[in-house]
Formats: sequence, structure tokens, C-alpha cells
Amino acid sequence: MTWNHENLRQLAENHTGWVVESEGDCLSISNDEGVDAFVYVGEKQIVVESILFPVSQVDDVAALNEMILQTHQLVPLTAIAIKNIGGQSYYVAFGALSVSSKDEVVIEEVETLFSNVGDFLDLYADHFEMEGVA
Repeated sequence: MTWNHENLRQLAENHTGWVVESEGDCLSISNDEGVDAFVYVGEKQIVVESILFPVSQVDDVAALNEMILQTHQLVPLTAIAIKNIGGQSYYVAFGALSVSSKDEVVIEEVETLFSNVGDFLDLYADHFEMEGVA
């Protein structure tokens, strides 16, 4: 099977504990712990991402970026990037997989991202102000 927006939405809606909303070409999936993931299906890959915290809340961006480069592999299957959203820069956690991935792999990617968001926030907490963070 090749995934598209509609069949991915149906898969996500059938997962217990997830709230799924369609926002244009993107799906917003929330778990029962209040973590949000945004899922986009492209021609060749599915991207799953979650906002971690705004760059503006980081005390020393260079120090955090160096720490991320040295430690992000400690949290499996998820990478970190900086993304501009609504004119503001945010650190985001993301994973990507093929549009021909099996159902279980798609579910695992979203669940892994949900789990890893908390790990990243704990790992990098000394570098940002906690108020208003994810």
C-alpha cells in the first residue's frame, strides 16, 4: 500500500488514545498525554514532527546546538531541526519513513516520536526556560 492523506487519517483515527484532526495537507495527531504530532504525506516519504520549544527561550543557542549534535543519537529514530513556523523559529523533533511503509511501522513512528519528545525535553531542559514549553 502507498500512503496518502486520507488512508493515513483513517489509520490514525483507528488508533486508541489518539485525537486526529485534518489541517489542510497535514494531520494533527494528539496523544492522551497532550503531545501533538504533525504528519505530512509527500510523494516519497511521510514526515512526522512535533514542536519542542521556541529558539527564543534558549539561553545559549550555540551551546544547545552543540549538545544536540553530540547527543541526539541517544534518542532513537528521531532527529532534531530548527523550523520557522509563523515567523518564529522552533526546535522540532521529527522522523521520516517511506510512503510504502507497513501500517505497524507508521504507528511505531508516531508513537516513537511521542515518547521521544519527553526524552528530548528532559535531555535539553538546562538550556531553555521551561515556561510555555510544549
